Order: sequence, then C-alpha cells, then structure tokens
Amino acid sequence: MDEWWERRWLRRHAMVAPFGIFATTILLTYWMKQGQWSLPASLEPASDLVDLAAVLYAMVAVLVERGARLMFWALDERRKWRAKAREEGRAEGLAEGRAEGLAEAKREFDARLQRIVQAAREQGVQLDDLPRQ
Repeated sequence: MDEWWERRWLRRHAMVAPFGIFATTILLTYWMKQGQWSLPASLEPASDLVDLAAVLYAMVAVLVERGARLMFWALDERRKWRAKAREEGRAEGLAEGRAEGLAEAKREFDARLQRIVQAAREQGVQLDDLPRQ
C-alpha cells in the first residue's frame, strides 16, 4: 500500500490542489465577510485571500494524508499485536494442557502402583526382595 500511495502522491495533489484551494478561498471569503456572498463584489476580497487559502489547504491536506497513514499504521500494529497475543495464548494454553496431562498421568500411575503394592501385600509378596533399577 505504501508503494501505491507514494507513487501517486504528486499526481494526486497536483490534480486536487486547485479545487481544494478554490473551495478554501470561497469558505474563507464567506467567513471574512460574515456570511455575505455576492459574486461580483466578493471576487476582490477573495483574490486577496488566495495565498492564505493555499496555505490553509496545504496544511489540511498534509494533516489528512498523515492522519490516514497514521490510522492505517495503527490498525496494522493492532492486528500484529492481536496475532502475537493470540499466539502467546495458544502457547500458554498448550503448556498448561501438557502440564495438566502430565500431572494426571502421574496421579493415575501412582494410584495403579498403590493398587499393585496393596495386592502384592495381600498375597504375601515381599516387595523388598524385588530387584530395583
């Protein structure tokens, strides 16, 4: 997206700037004359305000363009942050699941071992005689 935006920047501004400056000049003249607008009488005050209107339009254009870039950058960063948080959550959940599974398997093994030891004692088998590894 940055490449497309950069390639057409000059062309876009060259095409839109005259219309933006014209609209800004009209609004500025209308505001300076306290809402009074008559075409022949307003042309001279409007011509005096064209320089100021060009500067104001350029300021607004820069703010809008940079604001749009900032908005898309922030949305992209938010998407990256969510993906990272999601992946960390998955890894944490997987680790917890493995730990719980291992603890459950150990409990089951210990319970079976206790049953075997109990059965061996009931049948009179001496567990101290068994070889240890």
